[in-house]
Amino acid sequence: MRKTHEGDARVSEKEEKEKGRFIFERGYIDSERIIEPEKLELGGVDMSGRWGTLVLPRTIEQFDHTLFEEVKKLPGGKNIHRCWQCGNCTAVCPVAHAHPEFNPRYLIHITKMGYKTEIKKFKEYVYLCSGCGRCSVACPRDVDPKGVMSALSILFQRGV
Repeated sequence: MRKTHEGDARVSEKEEKEKGRFIFERGYIDSERIIEPEKLELGGVDMSGRWGTLVLPRTIEQFDHTLFEEVKKLPGGKNIHRCWQCGNCTAVCPVAHAHPEFNPRYLIHITKMGYKTEIKKFKEYVYLCSGCGRCSVACPRDVDPKGVMSALSILFQRGV
């Protein structure tokens, strides 16, 4: 363990060496896409370390909109197409605060876009939803994120 530069918080050596550890939504970025140059200077300014972290663009090759269409057919998911990604659902979600890997906004996004590989990667988190309904009350577009999580869980149980 060693003291960080930001204050009294301590980080382990493993955390210290994790690529992109300062990236807020680190769980959504594959490690091989993160580049941390040992020495980076731009216009005479040292940008090494945290400030020089680069994230390579992601290329998504597998789109499958069948899951989106199936979600729309279920009562809880009928308004998924209305989502404009404002993030209110995630902001008020007590589960998302306790478990950052559960992000209703992102789950709705990857469903709408048909990101097949991402859906497979994050589908286990749908089951963390407690069904409290705060997200549905906070949604300005009447998407009903709680219903979308329920619809997704039904479809995943069916093997979709």
